[in-house]
Amino acid sequence: MKHLKLAFAAVLLLFSVQSMAAGFYFEPGVFYESGKATVDLDESEATTKGLGADLKLGMHFVDSMLFVALDGTYSKPKFKHDNTGYEADAVSSTYGGVIGVQTPLLGLRLWAGYVFGGTLDPDESGVFDVKFEEASGPKVGVGIKIFVVAINFEYMDLKYKKGTGNWGSFPSLDDFGNKVSMVSLSIPFMF
Repeated sequence: MKHLKLAFAAVLLLFSVQSMAAGFYFEPGVFYESGKATVDLDESEATTKGLGADLKLGMHFVDSMLFVALDGTYSKPKFKHDNTGYEADAVSSTYGGVIGVQTPLLGLRLWAGYVFGGTLDPDESGVFDVKFEEASGPKVGVGIKIFVVAINFEYMDLKYKKGTGNWGSFPSLDDFGNKVSMVSLSIPFMF
């Protein structure tokens, strides 16, 4: 995992150095997420659904076709666990990096990246109060830019390595997985 992070940082730096003549890339957005989560211990399921904000910040080059960016998300989904009836508002955040292309063909945009960290923290509800940390996993996206607005679909396959809190009789909350689909509207700025 350390080697993957170092390789991604090296690629990010290499593209950033080569792109000095091209410019700055900034893309704020809002999204709706829908996640399907699993607890490996008992193979139970949970869902996350809600609104959030996304920000990509980096460099573009090669006539604004390629971009490299740091990527962060913040959302307030509703967390529901099927087996226990645990239902609560939550706060979720992730950070990582992406490398992508924006084609001149119909404004088609494609990117791939990796989430290096993040948390999912549902509020306390009854006897339940948990927090999932140390998220990581791949992220991919596709979108279409129409004039100045982009309509996007993203997918993250997250694994949270550390789970803490009170979840009934479960002795461990580690290895919590969440497969998250996001539909977003964003405004890509390339200066």
